[in-house]
Amino acid sequence: MVLGYEFVTLDDNQKSERRSLLNHYSFVAQWSALIILAWCLLRLFLSKVAQYGQKNERPRSPSFKKQLDGQWAWLAKARERWDRTIWWMKKDVLPDWGTRAEWFVAGAWTTWLLYLCIVNTGNDYLHLTKRFGAIGASQLPLHYLLAMRSPYSPIQWVTRLSHEELKMSHQILGRIVFVLFALHGAFYLNFFILSGFLAKRIWDRDVIFGLTSIILFSTISTTSFARLRRWNYRLFYWCHITIAITSVIPLYLHVHHIRLYVWEIVAVNSLNWVLRATCTKTYFGNIKLLPGTDLVQIRIPLTSMNSALSWQPGQHIYLGQPSRYLYSESKRDKTIALRGFSNPFTIASIPVKDKELLLVARALSGNTKTFADLARSLANETLDIPILLEGPYGASTHFPDFSTFDKILLVAGGVGATFVMPVYRSIIDFHDPNRAGHPQIRFIWAVQKLADTQWAFPNFADEDGSDSDSEPHDSNAVEVFVTGGLGAAVHIDEPGEDIELAESDQLLSLEDEMKKPRKGMVLRTGRPRIPAVVDDMFSKGSRIAVISCGPKRMTRKLSASVEQWVQQGYEVYYHQETFGW
Repeated sequence: MVLGYEFVTLDDNQKSERRSLLNHYSFVAQWSALIILAWCLLRLFLSKVAQYGQKNERPRSPSFKKQLDGQWAWLAKARERWDRTIWWMKKDVLPDWGTRAEWFVAGAWTTWLLYLCIVNTGNDYLHLTKRFGAIGASQLPLHYLLAMRSPYSPIQWVTRLSHEELKMSHQILGRIVFVLFALHGAFYLNFFILSGFLAKRIWDRDVIFGLTSIILFSTISTTSFARLRRWNYRLFYWCHITIAITSVIPLYLHVHHIRLYVWEIVAVNSLNWVLRATCTKTYFGNIKLLPGTDLVQIRIPLTSMNSALSWQPGQHIYLGQPSRYLYSESKRDKTIALRGFSNPFTIASIPVKDKELLLVARALSGNTKTFADLARSLANETLDIPILLEGPYGASTHFPDFSTFDKILLVAGGVGATFVMPVYRSIIDFHDPNRAGHPQIRFIWAVQKLADTQWAFPNFADEDGSDSDSEPHDSNAVEVFVTGGLGAAVHIDEPGEDIELAESDQLLSLEDEMKKPRKGMVLRTGRPRIPAVVDDMFSKGSRIAVISCGPKRMTRKLSASVEQWVQQGYEVYYHQETFGW
């Protein structure tokens, strides 16, 4: 007897009944996810009802916070309680250990699946053992669906979340599946050892393919650890892609009972690759390193008939390089080095207005460093190179109408402005002056050195200080905080790498030029006082939108400051853009 279970002998009818129960509960485990999706749809519906019910009672003046006392007062109070609950759930349990919401959902879903693994198994040890494997396999199609990038993914369509926002759910479900498979394998090995079958069964085909599957899932789980991802992202990426594709083979050959789920995985993968192929296209543009920085800039001109003109501010693409194109024999190695890799780049321009795609990223390591090396090799050439773009993706397509807010606070740190700047410009440039509701806007941008802003402010202000109609007015100017001082802060990429004296002089000259008045920019020194900025924005206004993208330290402080006002009942739309696995 093991854990109250026994190695029972069943006749054919009992085995058939056990198989029916295995199929039934694995079916329940798979399709019970529809309850979560139904809840997401209900939440969206209730959100629409709440907005409709409150829009007529919202205070017309942003100078005070009105307490609703009409027929929709109960709805406003319910929304306030819900908002406070959501903010509480978004807090980290421990730094870098996930949020309370993630732990709650993961715990609830794990408990539910474990219940389905145990219920109605009687005292049959093999029934319990098989149930772990069947329930784990039933979750794999959903696991693959959560990894789809395309906005046409059914999960993204229902939840209104981008694949970056769903990635944690993908990781959590992957860990749950791995635990179920590990228990399935451990229980079977225990059965073989206690029954004296190990020497014989270890060479059987079903056992070999089962162990192979568990080894593959162990590898993909191990390489997904955050520390290893940061240490070697390429290892994580290739292990993830390779195993995700090849693991279906040993799963299919393991036992025929789970082949339905394997075919579902194949269908999801096929849909994923088709959707990715339809939004992948080769463009021609130029690449360069911005002077005095480690920023790589890519500009892609757009023709009047290009579909990319419809891309929205705040979206991002995945960038790769076609390996078949050779600039010259001497540059062959640089081209091939880019093959197979893909990095997210935010679209830092407004395509429909600028008639170009502007991509900016900091060259750190891996693919971005390869792009930096390529930019250096092409520094003296005016050559448009083929650039493979996949996208656009992102949650910005679900942004609300910002003209309905009293105030809008935008906060960016470093290259996080590539996301915030086009959103800011779209609010300024596309605002209808004849439409009621003109929110007060404040944009805070913190950078280490002023040269990092040159991509966003390429032109000097007019000598008379006047701005053109297309530029932001002074009341909405971007407040640039230079945290490293106004002097030239030289950035060293790697130990032992130095900067040439000529480059240092160039950076000093560039910083001096950048200090001159520029359209739409107010220059400040030091770090922005985030709590004070938030308090100032919320002191007059009842409906606030906050958009941020930057280092974790900055966004955590911003979130904590905003939460204090959410607890007081203020209506807040908060979006924090993050990238990376």
